[in-house]
Amino acid sequence: MKSYDVIVIGAGHNGLIVASKLAASGRKVLLIEASETYGGMARSEVLFKDFQVPELASNAVGISKDVVRDLGLNKYDLLFNDEGLKTVGLSLANENIIFGSNFGKSIEGISEDEFKRWKELRKKFFTQCNVFQRLASQVPVGRKHKTFSSKANLILTAAKLRLHGREQFQEFLRMITMCIADLLEEELETASLKGLISFDSTLGIKLGPRSPTSYIGLLYKLSQIGSSYEGKSLSIHGGVTSFINALFKSAEENGVDFVFKGKVSSLIISDSVATGVKLDNGVEYSAKTIVSSISPVNTFLNLVGPKNLETDLVRRIQALRHSGNTSKLNIILEEVPKLHISHSLDPYCRYVYAPSLESVESNFNSLKYNELPSDPNFDMHFGKISSASSLNGAVLASICIQNTPYSVKGDWNNSKEALMNKVISTIEKWAPEFKKGILFKSLLLPHETEEKYCVAGGHWHHNELQIDSLYSLRPTFDVSDYSTSIDGLYICGAGTHPGGNLFGLSGLNAAKKILRESTR
Repeated sequence: MKSYDVIVIGAGHNGLIVASKLAASGRKVLLIEASETYGGMARSEVLFKDFQVPELASNAVGISKDVVRDLGLNKYDLLFNDEGLKTVGLSLANENIIFGSNFGKSIEGISEDEFKRWKELRKKFFTQCNVFQRLASQVPVGRKHKTFSSKANLILTAAKLRLHGREQFQEFLRMITMCIADLLEEELETASLKGLISFDSTLGIKLGPRSPTSYIGLLYKLSQIGSSYEGKSLSIHGGVTSFINALFKSAEENGVDFVFKGKVSSLIISDSVATGVKLDNGVEYSAKTIVSSISPVNTFLNLVGPKNLETDLVRRIQALRHSGNTSKLNIILEEVPKLHISHSLDPYCRYVYAPSLESVESNFNSLKYNELPSDPNFDMHFGKISSASSLNGAVLASICIQNTPYSVKGDWNNSKEALMNKVISTIEKWAPEFKKGILFKSLLLPHETEEKYCVAGGHWHHNELQIDSLYSLRPTFDVSDYSTSIDGLYICGAGTHPGGNLFGLSGLNAAKKILRESTR
């Protein structure tokens, strides 16, 4: 049995980060990945002919500046977009808006008076998201992590918000459990603006804009924008792929060994101590430290096994809400479609079809009954296909469809095609030639994501990102500080604090904790 200092399970971005960081400290690290390549849910797949693209990830917004700086990723020529990413809020009532980068620093298509009210509301949002931003890079207070410094950080975070004044502090306490709908309707009037913000607040989360605490989804999103590298997103042309490639190169250069097509079937555990892993093919590897970056549900219920866990922890892991509700539609087009929106608009921006707050709520209501929405909400990006491809000149329309049920009434055979056609028909209202230019299309539903990417429920955040599953409650209080009841086993990934997307802090936080504990 080959031995290592550290074994990391899962070569998604958090797995790559923790492996690279630990290897840079001089440890002998093995990273094991079930698929043929690295990247996890952000990995690239060959979709059509020789065209390779991230099948699930759409854009590289919110990558933590701490990750970029700590791992020295700038030396890998990451291309950051200095102008940021604009969003077009599409409206059937001729109320299209152009939502400026950095979450609406400027907005075209609304009145001057409404924009003044929006600026005040936006300022309030960013002030309050500082709480999430400050906590994101910290190891949460947990069952094994109740140090003075961790408690002091919580106090300092609250104090920092209090320094903005009593009124601001009281406003935070008032708003934190509110639904985003109430906050928007207090100040705004343009339907497409309220629809866009409602969509962003609930994307990937099983809440509607009128659900209590849905405002927290917006604060989470804004905290990532505020913590991102110099407040920028990566260039939309190859952004996700360039980030994942940079992480892989960093891990390689730091001496990480890789095993691909090596699915871990179980951990080797003796007297509540993890000593190694066993693969499906029977091969075993040993290590003093094992880090799982895959879903907590997969980690505890499949790899550790209920027999090695306390009954209460098993029950809490089983109770995690991990059924996904976002699907991904990829369409390859002959060329960039002509959109009848604005002649001066760069087509390579983000388009959101959520024409009103009511539309987003209606989509959520359909989800509750396992039904397809009659008028699906979605966001869409266009990305150029590499000139090295035989499809030179073609573009990819990368489309995330919100509120897609994990299971649907009836079956998916007919419903899948119906969902694609609904989305394409909607796009044609602004791009009449869109359908004619389609070379290829594919839709990945939550249950298909579960099967292909080995993530329980196909949830992009591994489990729900709601008020009862944040910070010290993510995924549960027992294991919120990245350590577990199994000595030598740590967890990181989207299912741990601070959550999913390409943030990367789950992996970095876990690595720093492991390094601190090993020097005691």
